[in-house]
Amino acid sequence: MANHGTDAVAALAVINRMTPVVFAVVLALSGAIGPIIGQNFGAGQMGRVREAFFDGLTFVALYVIAVSVLLFILRGHIADLFDATGEMQALIFLFCGPLALATFFNGAIFVANASFNNLGHPGYSTWINWGRHTIGTWPLVIGGAALWGAPGVLIGQAAGGVIFAFIAVWLSLRVIGNPTVNPPVPHFQYKDLRMHVMCNRNQR
Repeated sequence: MANHGTDAVAALAVINRMTPVVFAVVLALSGAIGPIIGQNFGAGQMGRVREAFFDGLTFVALYVIAVSVLLFILRGHIADLFDATGEMQALIFLFCGPLALATFFNGAIFVANASFNNLGHPGYSTWINWGRHTIGTWPLVIGGAALWGAPGVLIGQAAGGVIFAFIAVWLSLRVIGNPTVNPPVPHFQYKDLRMHVMCNRNQR
């Protein structure tokens, strides 16, 4: 974004600071829905696990739509609050318009991560997050910037979220459909487990 001038950098700074505030509920959802999925999984209620997963996606969709509408209505006031003009204003308007809706896809990744972490596949969360923030960001941002300039940076970043959200949801549905009752324990944990048992015995 720095290649497109100070107005573009200032707009990105505003957007990056505004996102955690207006979409705080989406960011917190993965921690809130995880225990629900985990408890129903432990009880063997996979139907409820699936229901909780889709309810989480529905909640994200409704919340993002409501906040996006509010941002669109207040976009002029938000720009004025930061004395935004020219390209800075245009980028803020772009975010407060269609790109705010793309936050749904990030929320879908959060819900999927909660399902992975509580259904015995935490490694999937690692790979999804890694992919989202590497091949799902850098190439698309560079390509978007080459095609559309500063707006392309924001568009490319949002496009990466769309791609990996579909991958995450597809993988989550496969995990929910075929859950791991006894997930494998990595070899390095056995050594730690033995040390834990020995320490507890010594304390007795």
